[in-house]
Amino acid sequence: MNRNLTLLAAVLCAAPLAAQQQTVVTTKSGLDKVELGGALRFRAENRNPSLPVEGASTDSTYSGHARLHLGVDASDDLSAFIEFQKVVNGQGTSSVDSLRAAWLRWSGLMDNTDVKIGRFQMKYGNQRMISDLAWHNTGRAWDGAVISHKAESYKADLFWTEPVLGANGFAFPITTGATGVAFGGAYLEFDAGEMDIDVYALLRREQGIGEMGTRDITFGALLEGDISEDLSYSVEAALQQGEHAALDAAGSAFALRLDWKAIDDLTLGVGFEQASGDGDATDGDDDSFKPLFDFAHAYHGTQDIFLTWTNMQDIVFRSSYNLDGNWKLLGDFHILSLADGDGALPNAALTKVAGQDELGTEIDLAVKGSLAKDTNLWAGVSLFSAGDAIALGDDQVWVFMNLSFWF
Repeated sequence: MNRNLTLLAAVLCAAPLAAQQQTVVTTKSGLDKVELGGALRFRAENRNPSLPVEGASTDSTYSGHARLHLGVDASDDLSAFIEFQKVVNGQGTSSVDSLRAAWLRWSGLMDNTDVKIGRFQMKYGNQRMISDLAWHNTGRAWDGAVISHKAESYKADLFWTEPVLGANGFAFPITTGATGVAFGGAYLEFDAGEMDIDVYALLRREQGIGEMGTRDITFGALLEGDISEDLSYSVEAALQQGEHAALDAAGSAFALRLDWKAIDDLTLGVGFEQASGDGDATDGDDDSFKPLFDFAHAYHGTQDIFLTWTNMQDIVFRSSYNLDGNWKLLGDFHILSLADGDGALPNAALTKVAGQDELGTEIDLAVKGSLAKDTNLWAGVSLFSAGDAIALGDDQVWVFMNLSFWF
């Protein structure tokens, strides 16, 4: 463990446990408000082997970050926020100092309308399309502007941004050697009484060499609601059009989830998720769905073997049990396969076996809760059993411990 990580761990152990959640200093006079706060996180992980293939070595990593923010409400119409972070990635890699957020928000344009300009985080819907990727040690950030308008039954956001390199999380960019990336679109949320409806159109531009760039638009919709007092549902579907290098984009994605409150403290769920693949690279179309900024860690196995939601089918059974008002047990079982057996694997580090489409199964078990006020522990173990589609496949065990403090 390098010296920076040791120092970070020492600070973690000395963090105040009784401070106000995410705030150490708050002053308020009239309409003005100043807030100072932060967070510390330490994580240890072990993978055996490092990849689910025969002969791969064991891999242990240690990571963490420290964040400090300052928020100011100058008036009813004007506020500002800035947050710095220090990141330790582990395994002797260098620390990364970065500006995680720095934005101004103005509400004087018109009633119920905000304009935010600067560097900020974004997440929408179920975070399958846009997520700040809170699990990642650095997380995601965007530079740009967003206009938000709220009404009684809907909320509409228009934004145009440039994703921040070095604070992007996973799977970005998709164009090899991209020199310029832009991301924007519209996201609308409707309250339809019996259900919530989200619709969106998201544009991505990645400038490459010659015809190697990406210019696509993703159209989609998300529906959520309750079938009964104990049964809820979520359905999301998306289509892609445009250009992926010299090919026409023609990908699609679909997700269905049902959750049943079996008893007061036990919730059971089942889900089906599929993102298309491209089994014929010679037909002029790219039928694979190219994910935007999704939260794959939350949906397709916590081992993160398949981070890219493309050419993948996942049947998942979920469970959540409240031990008490503080601690929760989580358990998921994933059955993973290729959506198109002739397409590429959703992990370029693995080698595909021709004619096979079974990626494998994964069991994820975790416990989550508070050790003290503003001090959370999240720990778990996961077992992945490689399927026939992975050459020289081997079982992989992942164990992790995540400790977070807010002050």
